[in-house]
Amino acid sequence: MLPWLDAAGPSPALRLFCFAHAGGGAAAFRPWVTGERRTPVRVCPVRAPGRESRWEEPRLDRVADLAEDFLRAAAPLLSTPFALLGNSLGSLVAFEVARRLSDRGRPAPVHLLVGASPPPGVEARRIRLSGLSDAEFTGELQRRYGGIPDVILHDPDLLREYLPTLRSDVAAVESYRPPPQPPLGCPVTALVGVDDASVPADEVDGWREWTSGPFARHLLPGGHFTVLDHRDLVLDLLGSVRVR
Repeated sequence: MLPWLDAAGPSPALRLFCFAHAGGGAAAFRPWVTGERRTPVRVCPVRAPGRESRWEEPRLDRVADLAEDFLRAAAPLLSTPFALLGNSLGSLVAFEVARRLSDRGRPAPVHLLVGASPPPGVEARRIRLSGLSDAEFTGELQRRYGGIPDVILHDPDLLREYLPTLRSDVAAVESYRPPPQPPLGCPVTALVGVDDASVPADEVDGWREWTSGPFARHLLPGGHFTVLDHRDLVLDLLGSVRVR
């Protein structure tokens, strides 16, 4: 297990592995770890290559590679109950992790929660951003999703350092086309902000087709990153899950 997985310590009743949006890292879920509410769920933010303490590692621009990067580190932890939560790009990575576990006959997540994401393959059909100039790329990304911190957006040097990671993540989203495979068997819950112009609320209903288990959709106040503000809702959803 690698230290960037943030999952050290004795086994909890349930681990929640959290995968961030494009350009994001484990810090996006840090408030979930330090929250005051006591819970049997251990929140484990996942740090992908090319950011934070993994800044010097090669960036990955395929969802499959991001999923494998996680699985190599998490393998010793997946024999105890766990759930997967993603936001935007992170939703696709979490989904791909669940698919690969199923394909290999490994334990499945007790729940998959996908935030601010259309179903797999939808984003790949939209107008691509990866070929745009830096200025066009940054402007269009902000228009669609927002999320680039002002301290980076308004500092040319910081933005220049940040853009390669962001471009790799966006390329991963745009190229993701999962091959045919039987649907997952675990419950899937889609979380979407009512003000998220990039992900229409009814579009996330397409996630229903990717599981034979229960499906639910929750509309949340806010935009593309509103899931990050709803830790307690996620914990409540997981509190009703019967772990094996």
